[in-house]
Amino acid sequence: MGAWYRVRQFLRATTAHIDEDEHAQVASTLSPAQAELFYRQDLSDQRHALDVYQTLRAGGHDDLDLLQAALLHDVGKSVGPTRIPLPYRVVIVLVRAVRPTWLERLARPDPASWRYPFYVHNQHPARGAELTVAAQSSAQVMHLVAVHHAPGDDPLARALCQADEAN
Repeated sequence: MGAWYRVRQFLRATTAHIDEDEHAQVASTLSPAQAELFYRQDLSDQRHALDVYQTLRAGGHDDLDLLQAALLHDVGKSVGPTRIPLPYRVVIVLVRAVRPTWLERLARPDPASWRYPFYVHNQHPARGAELTVAAQSSAQVMHLVAVHHAPGDDPLARALCQADEAN
């Protein structure tokens, strides 16, 4: 993805909003426990999740588990004490573009370390999967969230990964 795409992505994140129709989409797709989890995300992550959801819908996907996973796939990034601050997100995008392997080397599991947000980023699929289970999601939703960056041969996981990368 080009630099201009990333600039637009940053601007969308800083000016994110959700309209009434989108709130209705969330309510009709997620259970109350899942919706609570969705709304605990940062607004920019909610916006991104809705964009992924809408990309899947526009592509003809109507599998409820896939659509729920689209709305919840990044909850491990911004729910609870593991939030990744915006400056770190910018650095993560830049490092991924230049040297993706550096993200693993930068990460430290110590919450007191300045390097902890990189660890959270690397672990967000697994953490998100745990959070979806706590929100009483299906095993399929948990699986899709867990593998959304490494979908393998699973066609639903691949669709989620592609929609995520497109947004």
